Amino acid sequence: MKDKRKRVILATVLPALLLAGLLLVFGLAKLGIIPAPAPTPAPGSGTPALTGSPAATGTPAATPTDGTLPATPTPSENEPTATPVPEGPVNPELATAVYVLNVGEGSCTLLCSGRTAVLIDGGEARSSSYVVSFLKQLGIKRLQRVIATHYDADHISGLVGVFSVFAIDEFWGPANEGNTKTYQSLAEMIDTKDIVWYCPSAGDAFAADGLTVTVLSAEISAVEGPKEDDDNDTSLAMAVTIGGKTLLVMGDAGAAKERSLVRKGLIGDCDIFLVNHHGSRYSNTKELLAAAKPEYAIISTGTNAYGHPTSECIDRLLEAGAMVLRTDVQNTITLLIEDDEILADKPALEDPYRAPDGGEDEQKVVHPADVAFILNGNSKVYHKPDCEYVAGVMHRNWFYFYGTADEAEKLGYRPCGRCLGH
Repeated sequence: MKDKRKRVILATVLPALLLAGLLLVFGLAKLGIIPAPAPTPAPGSGTPALTGSPAATGTPAATPTDGTLPATPTPSENEPTATPVPEGPVNPELATAVYVLNVGEGSCTLLCSGRTAVLIDGGEARSSSYVVSFLKQLGIKRLQRVIATHYDADHISGLVGVFSVFAIDEFWGPANEGNTKTYQSLAEMIDTKDIVWYCPSAGDAFAADGLTVTVLSAEISAVEGPKEDDDNDTSLAMAVTIGGKTLLVMGDAGAAKERSLVRKGLIGDCDIFLVNHHGSRYSNTKELLAAAKPEYAIISTGTNAYGHPTSECIDRLLEAGAMVLRTDVQNTITLLIEDDEILADKPALEDPYRAPDGGEDEQKVVHPADVAFILNGNSKVYHKPDCEYVAGVMHRNWFYFYGTADEAEKLGYRPCGRCLGH
């Protein structure tokens, strides 16, 4: 009987003690006194990969900022940022074409293929409205990439209007920091719009709809040799394939950078060459042209004090067998690519040395009707387009703005006391 009672007590007490012990262990773990037991992975599941952490990706963690872009945007490690396809507007089916826009003494090239549109540079500030209206006429609503070859005002000023109007997936530019108010205005716009800013390395590429942009060089240090401006050799050099044809774009790169790329074997045959630095004598070397062998050479230039395009440059282009076209003489140039053929809407110039007949570049003086304000990048004041301070004129650091007054003020601009009554 006693043995039976002992068995009953043990059967009753032991489970209770075991339960109390388990509760005590998990209670201490919850309080952090002892570590909780690790869960056992399911058979065959392996170790789950870490995601979203620097250790997993090999990419340094981003440093939080005070709300402005870092002085030097994060350089790449030869991998473009992983940008998911965003929701929003979609382009119509676009003709496969290269458009070299007439933006005066500046540069702006639009690449279109399928539903993809890529804009390289944006010209001067006073060309911003023209660039915007040109894109709208094509039905473009989204730019998959906007690329600045470098940060000179005649290449990026016109982008401010573009950023205020169109959806933009990603911005590419050199890793060096610009030192102008124009650069700061662009940086503020990119930050406000929360657009990815990516600094590509040599070998990086973007590809979609039969259009590929490959970075050949992304050097940010000045190259030794003759040059007109130390910033010019920071220009991104890019090879573009579109519709089976090739385009070479190098911004304002000078002779030293050109020769460096040729020595490295990075320059191959191209069908279209966007002539470097608006036809400067310090660019477009015989070495570059011998390696590139361009069929078309497009000079983007306007009224300037530098003698662009120079006769020395045109001599070398003709000696290389290129057909020469000029935006200052022939306005915007369109090169359609159909059935493996390039169809230019302008003929090659019989006399490429001849300057324009005179007069101002078109679309430069009358402000477009849909512009909301004009921003003065120097004074940080925004004006109505009919303000007596800005009526009929545009300067290098002034920008067309299509947003609201609140958006302008978020960018750090204050209203004009005369035209806006503040």
